[in-house]
Amino acid sequence: MRSASSRPWTAPIWERPCVSHAPTSNRRRLSSLMYAPIALFAHVRPDHLRQTVEALLRNPESAGSDLIVFCDASRTQDKILAVQATREYAESILGFRSVTVHHRSENFGLAKSITTGVSQVLERYDRVIVLEDDIVTSPFFLSYMNDALDRYVEDDRVISIHGYVLPVQEQLPEAFFLRGADCWGWATWRRGWKLFNPDGQFLLDELKRKKLVYSFDFEGAYRFSKMLEDQIAGNNDSWAVRWHASAFLANKLTLYPGRSLVYNSGNDGTGTHCGTTEALDVELSTTPIRIDEVIVEESVAAKKIMIEFFRKIRPPLRSKLARLLKNNMRSRLNDIAKHWLPPVFVQTLRRILRPRGGITFEGPFVTWEEAAKLSRGYDDEQILEKVLGATLKVKRGEAAFERDSVLFDEIQYAWPVTAGLMWAAACDGGRLSVLDFGGSLGSSYFQNRKFLEGLPSVRWSVVEQTNFVEAGRQHIQNAQLSFYATIAQCVAAETPNVVLLSCVLQYLDDPYAVLDELVRSGARVVLVDRTSFSVSAGPDIYKVQLTPANIYLGRYPIRYFDRTSLVNWFATNGFRRIEQFQSLDRLDQQAVWEGFVFEKVLR
Repeated sequence: MRSASSRPWTAPIWERPCVSHAPTSNRRRLSSLMYAPIALFAHVRPDHLRQTVEALLRNPESAGSDLIVFCDASRTQDKILAVQATREYAESILGFRSVTVHHRSENFGLAKSITTGVSQVLERYDRVIVLEDDIVTSPFFLSYMNDALDRYVEDDRVISIHGYVLPVQEQLPEAFFLRGADCWGWATWRRGWKLFNPDGQFLLDELKRKKLVYSFDFEGAYRFSKMLEDQIAGNNDSWAVRWHASAFLANKLTLYPGRSLVYNSGNDGTGTHCGTTEALDVELSTTPIRIDEVIVEESVAAKKIMIEFFRKIRPPLRSKLARLLKNNMRSRLNDIAKHWLPPVFVQTLRRILRPRGGITFEGPFVTWEEAAKLSRGYDDEQILEKVLGATLKVKRGEAAFERDSVLFDEIQYAWPVTAGLMWAAACDGGRLSVLDFGGSLGSSYFQNRKFLEGLPSVRWSVVEQTNFVEAGRQHIQNAQLSFYATIAQCVAAETPNVVLLSCVLQYLDDPYAVLDELVRSGARVVLVDRTSFSVSAGPDIYKVQLTPANIYLGRYPIRYFDRTSLVNWFATNGFRRIEQFQSLDRLDQQAVWEGFVFEKVLR
C-alpha cells in the first residue's frame, strides 16, 4: 500500500467542516457527525477516473472526506501501460481530507476488488460510500449520501443508500425505498455489509425455496435471476447481483433518489458487464434531494414505474440472438447454418441477426461518379477527431484494439493477415517493412504489435491523407511506426517488403492506378484484406455506404469488385495467389468481404 497523502491511514478524528450542509435530522448521534469515507475502485481507465474524481471535487463535502483508491493490477500484458497511467493519476489526487491509494500486486478482477476493498474499509470505519471509476456524480451526491447514512444508521430495515435512478418518464417521489440493493454509486454500513453472501448458488436456491424469483425479477420484467444463474455458471463475475440478492432475501430496503445523482460513463463499452448503450443514460440532478419525508417501506408506485421501464427496454429477439453469436459462437453457428440449413432460411436468419443501426448501402449506381455525387469524403475533421481519440486510448493501453474508431476490450485479429506478415518477415531474414496504404492512424500496427515484438527489425509505414498524416506524426508515431502523405515519399524513405491493403481498395476511384504504383515499390508480398467483391460475375458494382453515428457519420462510394478481374490483374503483374480467405461477415446480400495473400514471382 502506498499513500498519496502524508497523512497515514488511521482512524480519523471525526469532525464536520464548516462547508457542510446543515443536518436533515436531529436524531444523529454525536459520533455520527462525520463524512463517510469514499472507496473508489479503478483499473485501466485513467480518463474515466479523472472524470469521476473531478465530479466528486465539485461536492463541497469532498474537502472533509477521506478518499481510498483501490487500483487493480493488470490482467494481461497489453493493459500494463493503462494500469500505470491510472496509478500515476491516483497518486496525484488532491482536494480531499486525505487520499490513500492501494495498488494491487495481482489482478483481482472487479468482483473481488470491490468485495475485499469494501470489507477492508469497513474494518476501520462503520460506513462507506462506494464508487467505481466510471461513476460521475452530481454536486449534491455526497450531501445526499452522508445525510441518508446518518438518518438511517440505526434503522435495521435499511441496508444501503443508492445514488442512481433509472431514466423513467414518469414522476417519481423525491426519494423512495425499494427492496434489495444496487451498485452504481452506493453506500452502506458495517452492519449492512455483514449480510452480503458471495455464494450465488445458495442465494438462488433460497430465492426458489421461498418462491421469491418472480418478485426478485421485478415481476418478470428484468431477469436478475438469470444474471445470478450466469454468475453461478461462471459466465459473469457479478458481485452486484449477489449483493442485491443478499439484501432481497433479508427483506432489506435501499433508499433511491427521485432524480439521479449519478451518471455511468462506462456504458461507452469500456465497462465490465456494461456493453455499449444509451438506454440507461440520465441527466444529473441540479437540485438537492430531500429525504426528511420518506416512509421506510417499499414504494409500490416507484416499483411499478421501474417494472414498466424494464419491460420497455427488454432486449428483443434480434438483440438476444446477436449477443448469442457474439459470445464465442459465431463461427460455430455459421458452420451449422452453412452446412445444414436451407439457403432461404440462412438469408432470413442473417437479416434477423444483423444489428440495427449498423452499416447500410444504397444503390447500385451505374457509375462510380454517380455514387460519389451522393457521398462525402473521409477527410471530415470530426472523423479524424474520433479516430484519433480511439487510437490514443489503444496506444496508452486503455483499450485493446480500435477499428474505424470503435474500441474493443479484446483484439479482433485478422489471423490470415498476421500469418502473411510473419511469413513475409521469415522470407526476409526476420525483417518486416510494411507499406500500409490507407492504414488510418496505425490500426493494423497496433492490432499486430504483440507479434511484431519477436522480430529483429520492424518498420511500419502508413500512407494516408494529409490530415491523418499530420495527426499521426504529432500524436501516434514512434520508432517503428511512421506516416507518409504519398506512396513515393514512403518508398523513398523505406524499403517495404509487404504492402497491406486493408479495407481500402473498394473506396478508391481508380484502384488499379494505385495498385500499379504500389507494386512498383518492390514489395514481395501484397496482403489484401476486408475487400468487397460482387457475388455475381460481371462488371464492378457501385454503391454508397452509410456509416452510422456510433462509428462516425459518413457516406462513401464503394465498389464491389469482380473477383476474377482483380485476381487476373495480379497474375498479369507477376504475382501468384498464395491464399484466399473470408475477412468480414456479409454486410450486403450483393457482396462478400474477402482477403488474399499475393506473392511476387521471382524470375
